[in-house]
Amino acid sequence: MNRTHVVERAYQLARTNDCLNTGDVVKALSGEGYSGAEISHFQGSSIRADLNRICKMPKSDLEPTSNAA
Repeated sequence: MNRTHVVERAYQLARTNDCLNTGDVVKALSGEGYSGAEISHFQGSSIRADLNRICKMPKSDLEPTSNAA
């Protein structure tokens, strides 16, 4: 099965209305079946800060995540 890399998926989730912080992103990843080893990428302060920044951005300020035709 080809699955989206955990870091890419985390950034996708951060851009949704469902995730208000990194904790929400981690919970969503866990719920999607990503392992603890995969989720351990988000223990670093730099990536957590970046995801938190994205989560808190008004969603209208974000670029679309897909090229819908």
